[in-house]
Amino acid sequence: MTSLVIEIVKQVIGNSTLYCADCDEVVKSLVDDSIDIVISSPPYNIRRQYGAYKDSKIDYLEWQINFWNTVCKKMSVAGHVFLNIQPSRKNPLWCYELVSELDWKIQNTFIWNKRIEIDGYVRGQGTTSKSKKYICNGWEYVFHLTKNGNTQISQKLSGVGYHPQWAEENAKRFGKTWRPTVNSWHIPYETIGHGKISKDKMKSNHPAIFPKKLVEKCIKITGIKNGLVLDPFVGTGTTCIVAEQMGFQSIGVDINSDYITFATKKLCEIVDD
Repeated sequence: MTSLVIEIVKQVIGNSTLYCADCDEVVKSLVDDSIDIVISSPPYNIRRQYGAYKDSKIDYLEWQINFWNTVCKKMSVAGHVFLNIQPSRKNPLWCYELVSELDWKIQNTFIWNKRIEIDGYVRGQGTTSKSKKYICNGWEYVFHLTKNGNTQISQKLSGVGYHPQWAEENAKRFGKTWRPTVNSWHIPYETIGHGKISKDKMKSNHPAIFPKKLVEKCIKITGIKNGLVLDPFVGTGTTCIVAEQMGFQSIGVDINSDYITFATKKLCEIVDD
């Protein structure tokens, strides 16, 4: 695939570096073995409109495989890559077609439940399907890849507290106040909240804003406490924002200048606070 010819615009805010540019060009320019964590949600190739850019590539799968293999070359040996990918209705296994072809190996596969039915109630906000044929999709994959598929993680940092009802009893029984996480997470989508479109979605005009808790969860799983985080499809900047708040350096790239402007504003609010 021929890369788009776009002038690279770079700006540094706090510990974050944002590029309004073609992700291929920026990633190729990065130093090998320099990235510790990647957290990203690549375009799904479902003709979704991201500002001026339309998500539709004929040779999408080939491009993604080549791109992510280039990213892997930039990773530290003990690094971690988290890819959030939504399965399609017509081909729910296409996600595995992508990640199985990468040089790095799948270590964990997480199900991110944006909406989930529990005990007869739907938990989490989202757009209600009006289809008479298809059920509304409430989840997406988060693939965790490492160099050999067996890199050490932190069960403690990514752990969760006990339910308040049993917290005191379990703390005495097991000698700790947390338990390991599992590979299915209920983290409500921040694009829509409390039955209304979120303020960030309205201001940024982005159709799929990452929840901050999802990024935080991924970082904690790695056990890394400081390092360099990359999101080559940073959108409105959630990955860089969370990385900044957690004391990491970060690099964010997006082709849409409006998204980068929005991300810059949000980062400045954190740095200047």
